[in-house]
Amino acid sequence: MLLSKPRWKTLFLQGYRLAVVLVIVLLIRHHFQYLKIQGDAPITVSEIRSILPEAFRLRIDTGPQAGLFVFDADGQNIGYALRTSPQSDKIIGYAGPSDVLVVLGEETKQPNPPPADSEKTASRKELSVPTRKILGIKIRHSWDTRRHIQWIKEDAWFMQFWQGRDWENISTLNYYDEYMEGVSGATLSSMGIARSIQHRFRLVDKNKNAVTQLRLSSTDYGLWISICIALLVTFGSGWRHRKSLWFGVKVAAIVYVGFLNGSLIAMSLLAGYASHGIAWQLAPGLTSLVLISFFIPWTTRRQPYCNHLCPHGAAQQLLSRYSPWKRSIPARFAAGLKWLPFLLIIIAVSFLVLRIPLEFAHLEPFDAYLIRQTDWIPIIIAVISLAVSAIVPMAYCKYGCPTGALLEYVRSHGRANRFQKKDIAAFMLLALTWLLIYQYENIQMWFMQSVQ
Repeated sequence: MLLSKPRWKTLFLQGYRLAVVLVIVLLIRHHFQYLKIQGDAPITVSEIRSILPEAFRLRIDTGPQAGLFVFDADGQNIGYALRTSPQSDKIIGYAGPSDVLVVLGEETKQPNPPPADSEKTASRKELSVPTRKILGIKIRHSWDTRRHIQWIKEDAWFMQFWQGRDWENISTLNYYDEYMEGVSGATLSSMGIARSIQHRFRLVDKNKNAVTQLRLSSTDYGLWISICIALLVTFGSGWRHRKSLWFGVKVAAIVYVGFLNGSLIAMSLLAGYASHGIAWQLAPGLTSLVLISFFIPWTTRRQPYCNHLCPHGAAQQLLSRYSPWKRSIPARFAAGLKWLPFLLIIIAVSFLVLRIPLEFAHLEPFDAYLIRQTDWIPIIIAVISLAVSAIVPMAYCKYGCPTGALLEYVRSHGRANRFQKKDIAAFMLLALTWLLIYQYENIQMWFMQSVQ
C-alpha cells in the first residue's frame, strides 16, 4: 500500500533532520581523527614521494595504527605512512624530540625452489604473501641540535638500518643485539630518534592488544532504573495524571538523577562524543540515556528525557505549577528568544571544530548539579534561569537550552511536521561545519598571523 502524501512528507522531514545531525557529527569526528593523525604538521604526498615515488593520494587510517594509507594514481593501495609525533614527543634525544616520517610498502618474498614435503610447501606459500616493510625514514623536524641532525641524515648506515623491517621486527628489536649504538658524534640524538620510532610501533601493538571491557557500576544500574520509570510515565496510560506520582518523579529527577547520579545530557558531553567517540565501555548507562533521548522522540514524538529525567527541567516544571508570579512574554519577543539556543549550538560547533578554548559546561546550568566538581558559572546560570522560570514558565527550556533545542529538533511531530526556518538553519550549520573543516588550516594560519 502506497503511503499518502502527508505521510511521505513526515518521513522525509524526519529523515532529513536526523541526517543533518548525523552528518555534522560525522564531519566533526572525521576532523578530529585527521587532527589526531596529522597533527599540526600534516604529512604531504611530496614527502612520501621522496621514499615511495608512486605515491599519489593519502587517506587517514582510523584504526590503532593512526597513520595514512598511500595510493597510486590508479587507486591501488601501495603503502602506509606514519609519523612519530606527537605520540613519541616525550622521548628526548640530546636537546629535544624529533618528528620522523616512516614509509612502509608492499614487499613480496620470492619463494625458494619447491621442497619435497607438504610442510615445506605450506611454509613456502606463507613466505610468498606480501608483507609491509619499511622502505625508508625521513626526519621531518627536530628540536634537537641542527648539527647533530645533519650528521644523522648524512649517515647512510643509520638511515638504511630500518629498511626491510616489518612491524613485529621493530617492536621487538633489541638495539644491543643489532649493534645499534647511534651515529658517532650524535649518539644521543640518533638513539632518541631510534627509540621514538620503536615507541611509535610498540604503541600500535599496545592499542591492538588492548582488551575492551564493559564496566558496570551502581551509577549505570541506577540510571537504567530511572530510564525505565521515565518510559513508564511517558507511555503508561493514566500515569501522567496522578499528581503524587508526577510530583515524586520530578523530585527524584532533581535529587537522584541530578545531584546523586549526575549523568546528564549536555553540550559538553555531546561535544566529547562527537569529537572523540562514545565511551560506552566506561559509561553504558549514560550512553543508553543519550541514545534513548534521541531515538524515542524521533520515532514516537515523546521526549522522556526533557520531560521526566532532566533535573533542571523538573525544577522548572515544579516552579511553573506552584509559583504565584506567572507572567507571559510578548509573542514577537518570544519568537526572537527561541533562536538563542540555536545560536549557542552554532558557537559550540564552531569553537569545537576550530579548537578554540571554550568550556562547554559554561553554556548551560547542568554542571551545577555536580556540586562537588563544578565552578561558579554553571551555578549562576542555574540560579538565574530558575528565578526567571518562576516568573515565565519553563523559560530556560523554551529560550535558553541548546541541548533541549537539539533534542526537540529531531523530535517527530507526526502529521503536523512541516519544513521550517530551523531546517534551513540546520542545513546552514552543516555547510558552516564543512567550510570550517575544509578551511581549517587556512583559518589557523590567518589567526596566528593576526595574533602576531
